Amino acid sequence: MKIFASHLRCLTRWGIWLGLAGMVAPVLAQDPTLKTRTKEQREREYLEAHRITINVQVADRAGKLVPDLSAADFTLFDNNQPKKIAGFHRIDGEVMNDATEVVIVLDAVNSPAEELQKEREAIFDYLARGHGPLPYPTAFVLWFNGHLKASAATTDRNQLGRAFVSLTKNVHSNACSPAEVSVQRTAGGAGPGTPQQGGVGERAGNPECLRVHSRDSIAALDGIAEQQKNIGGRTILIWAGAGWPVLSEVDFGRLTPKAQVSYFDEMVDVLRDLRQAQVTIDAVAPPDGTREEDPARIDMKALFAGTGSARNAGPMSLALPVLAAQTGGRALTASRDLPADLASCIRDADGYYVVLFEAMPATSPHEFHKLEMRVNRPDLDVRTLNAYYAEP
Repeated sequence: MKIFASHLRCLTRWGIWLGLAGMVAPVLAQDPTLKTRTKEQREREYLEAHRITINVQVADRAGKLVPDLSAADFTLFDNNQPKKIAGFHRIDGEVMNDATEVVIVLDAVNSPAEELQKEREAIFDYLARGHGPLPYPTAFVLWFNGHLKASAATTDRNQLGRAFVSLTKNVHSNACSPAEVSVQRTAGGAGPGTPQQGGVGERAGNPECLRVHSRDSIAALDGIAEQQKNIGGRTILIWAGAGWPVLSEVDFGRLTPKAQVSYFDEMVDVLRDLRQAQVTIDAVAPPDGTREEDPARIDMKALFAGTGSARNAGPMSLALPVLAAQTGGRALTASRDLPADLASCIRDADGYYVVLFEAMPATSPHEFHKLEMRVNRPDLDVRTLNAYYAEP
């Protein structure tokens, strides 16, 4: 995976830079020229801009992938209305091992020291378990000290292992100190929650540190998504870590209305870039005794369904486990077997379905559309993108 700092608008915005794994030839500037387009070209460009690609993961109750479905087995609903499927492809990872790229991110910015060591060991264990090529092109990214450093994507296990060892040689935790969850309470009596398996609460300590880590980590994720648009296929992004801190409900409520709208706009930008890059996020982290579970804080099921407008946006809207669920991935943030869960996430590339459809016309910016994919066979689990924002 080659990452160009000049292409990452979010990283540039926040002053984050990326270390390059190799030399990149500069792009020469050219004099602008006026180009005319035919009606057919304009229509094609419109369709390309409004055609949405989603990757659909289907498994039985035992977690085994279901590889023998056809387009007739699927029904797509857009805002509860049946939607015509414009394109359908079944991906067999064994035959098309270059259809998916795997990106493994080690988060040293937010993971406390003990968690970080477990995550680092899990990635090394995965790489060391076999001797042959990796099943899919895989890149390693280190998020450390405000910088992203990346290896090139490769199926060469030894090459990626050497890059991993080199990039993590002097890595240590940058987590805000002390690394413990604040037990702040909202007016309604709810405290920090734990989405699905473990979740993310607000870490106590320097509030400015928390805000900076959250802002920069989201920008780093968006930057990776921007770059992955160039690979022309699906990306399974495995974020090793429970994610960045989030504001408490009280602190979010103190933001100005303009700041809350900006928060929503940033969320829309991130989700759009992830969708366009066909990124599925999996969050994988060990249990952390400092993250206290309190499901009363927020209705996580409703949150996973999407944020419809700026009025509905809240501090958890950009939490890593929420983004994972919304992209069709998993939040395994209380993993008891990190290497096994890491391998399980990668096995999603063994088989899935690519579905294309045309976005509904929007009457206003950031128009929320809920997606639901149904399969006409019983007892199957379906994971895919669950919403998108249409634009005029």
